[in-house]
Amino acid sequence: MRVPYTWLKDFVDLELPAQELADLLTHAGIEVDEITSLQPNFSGVVVAEVLKVEKHPDADKLYVVRVNDGSEEKTVVAGINNFAPGDKVPLAQPGAVLPGGVKIKKAKLRGIESMGMLCSAAELDLPLNPGVDGVLVLDRETPVGVPLAEALLLNDPILVLDLTPNRADCLGLIGVAYEVAALTGKKVQLPNNNLQLTKAQLPVPSIQIEAKDLCGRYVGLVIRDVQVDLSPIWLQVRLLQAGIRPISNIVDVTNYVMWEYGQPLHAFDYDTLADHSIIVRRARKGETLTTLDNIERILTPEMLVIADTKRAVGLAGVMGGLETEVTENTRNVFLESAHFTAVNIRRTGRALGLYSEAQQRFEKGVDINGCAEAIRRAARLLEILGAGSVDGEVVDAYINPRNPKRISMRPQRARKLLGLEISQLEMANIFKRLGFQVEEGTQLHVTVPTLRADLQEEVDLIEEVARIYGYDKIDTTLPKGVITQGSLTEKQRALRKVKEVLTACGLTEAICYSFISPQQFDKLCLPMDSPLRRVLKIANPLSEEQSVMRTMLLGGLLDVLVYNQNRNERNLKLFEIGSVFIPAAEPLAKLPQEPTMLGITLMGAFPAEHWQQKPSPTDFFEVKGIVEVLLERLGIAEYTFTACELPWCQPGQTAALFIAQEQVGWLGRIHPDVLDNYDLEQPVFAAELNLELLLKHARLTAKYVPLPRYPAVLRDLAVVVPDTVTAKEVIDVISEVGGKLVEKVTLFDQYRGPQIPENCRSLAFAVTYRDLQRTLSDEVVAALHQKIEAALRERLGAELRS
Repeated sequence: MRVPYTWLKDFVDLELPAQELADLLTHAGIEVDEITSLQPNFSGVVVAEVLKVEKHPDADKLYVVRVNDGSEEKTVVAGINNFAPGDKVPLAQPGAVLPGGVKIKKAKLRGIESMGMLCSAAELDLPLNPGVDGVLVLDRETPVGVPLAEALLLNDPILVLDLTPNRADCLGLIGVAYEVAALTGKKVQLPNNNLQLTKAQLPVPSIQIEAKDLCGRYVGLVIRDVQVDLSPIWLQVRLLQAGIRPISNIVDVTNYVMWEYGQPLHAFDYDTLADHSIIVRRARKGETLTTLDNIERILTPEMLVIADTKRAVGLAGVMGGLETEVTENTRNVFLESAHFTAVNIRRTGRALGLYSEAQQRFEKGVDINGCAEAIRRAARLLEILGAGSVDGEVVDAYINPRNPKRISMRPQRARKLLGLEISQLEMANIFKRLGFQVEEGTQLHVTVPTLRADLQEEVDLIEEVARIYGYDKIDTTLPKGVITQGSLTEKQRALRKVKEVLTACGLTEAICYSFISPQQFDKLCLPMDSPLRRVLKIANPLSEEQSVMRTMLLGGLLDVLVYNQNRNERNLKLFEIGSVFIPAAEPLAKLPQEPTMLGITLMGAFPAEHWQQKPSPTDFFEVKGIVEVLLERLGIAEYTFTACELPWCQPGQTAALFIAQEQVGWLGRIHPDVLDNYDLEQPVFAAELNLELLLKHARLTAKYVPLPRYPAVLRDLAVVVPDTVTAKEVIDVISEVGGKLVEKVTLFDQYRGPQIPENCRSLAFAVTYRDLQRTLSDEVVAALHQKIEAALRERLGAELRS
């Protein structure tokens, strides 16, 4: 943001040198990158007044001009006469040096001595009066005899601000003026924008906002009897200081007001708008618009356009349309001042490769309550310049008026946070100098203008106090407060415990991307109607491979297995702890669920090959054993595994884990089709557990249990059961019938063979009996053992195997 020093003085009385002002702003958080100027590339050029113009007696194309340079009258021979007596023009006196090193000397032209040269803007390397080929005619108020650089303020300091994204208010000179006023104790002087409203002579414009989510306010005003011409030199110079190229008085005024208020404006040729209507809507699919740069652009429904009843006439907040631009033939103008959604403007500009000062302001956020004042300022300037007259009243379509925010601040809280003993009165004065309304009491109730969208809560106001009061006035002090020894939360301790257990089991932690490809669900053989396919889509993905958020960890872990397999690492035990993202509803109306999950994958043979033993391939019971060890270390004793079917797992080798009748995860062998999709060459066993559900049942603090005083009695039990009966069902019957005397039941063998009937198998269990109050006799154990055998025979059709 370029801030011309003299222009800034229109709004706040300044006496400070530019460098001191720059230091003040920088110390207050408004960084000034540099102080520059337009830096004229000439010397010896003064302002002269034209007294008389005559034809050269001996040359048809030359003119003899009598001028006053402030000290004396001089005769100058010129090759053009686009000026008249009374006009002020630049005079390069003998000895002057022009851009390019051209030195001016006295010279006789066809017998008449010329005491200098009348200069054009091009000869002075000044981009003024665009399209005019002739001597630069200055404003009538320009003082005679003053060096041209001084008269045009070409050496006027320009402060170049490097603004942070939250300070969009300082993208207008008035916003900067409030900062300066607060820092210097001065008052902001706003321009008088009162208009002499008259009855409309032209049709009253119709404004309709269809895309209410993308446009919160649209203000319009008609200017009739427009005279499109060059702007006065003072206005053109100010635009050059701001870094803007002058075009015409109408366009220049819109840019001028944008620089003052930070509110972009646009001017349409009113007579080219069909039915004198403005419709703010989304572009239609395949709709085209030729923009001011004479490029036809294909629009998409995501883009916001300004349209009349027949076609789009402008890209909202980005660029106007060629068909409705203001030209020298324009007689009536429609001024636009609006508030558009920042995100939409940014996306439209990026999609079309366009960028402008107006677009920058919309992207950072403009003040929705400043639209009407900015359009009145533009109309007032056009009246002052004689460029046109206001026709009718301001037409304002304001959907949901936004009121200034009222924030309460505790002075004592501010003192504590800042370490400053600053009075409540001084705090209130700081806010008033910033243009805020303040109600004083036990607290300060501050009404913040909507211009300051960066101020949302109490700490923001406290920061304002620190900025304006001066960071350099805050003394260095030791911190105050109660110092406590840091500690981990219950969840952090639990997650550390999980990692320690899994690492002790020989697993290695992997960290995968949360962004995945939608094709991952196809590789996992998920049905099209699977809830796991309901994903969050990334609005601006880095690539198609990272365009959605994951809903399970398995896909990422399989990718890691593939990566290692391709590098000849074929024996892997991996785990990952991370979040998955489950949309709560579609379309997304609230934040998604983000449960923390544990994923495990095993591939290959373990342990490592050794001369004393051969490694054995991993199997279902190894991943089940790892899960059981984890549950034991977390203090979870009551759990069950139930056979289930999952699309990505092989039937018959898949189980769901339940704790207190709540499913907390699954484990099983990955389906061969999934392995083929991932080009994995070995069987893979995996598990995925919801850690948040799991940790609800965890007991991280160990409970002391004394060693048993009485011995245990061990008995083996081998039964033949149908294949439809699971080992868990047998264990459940043994535990139920044995009651408290059955301490532990362990499956240690499974057998199929000639001695076993078809569609049956033999299961062998080690049963541990113990009574905590007495020593069990063989008779008691034998009786209980027989009771268990009878129950198995009756309930499950089991036969005792001798």
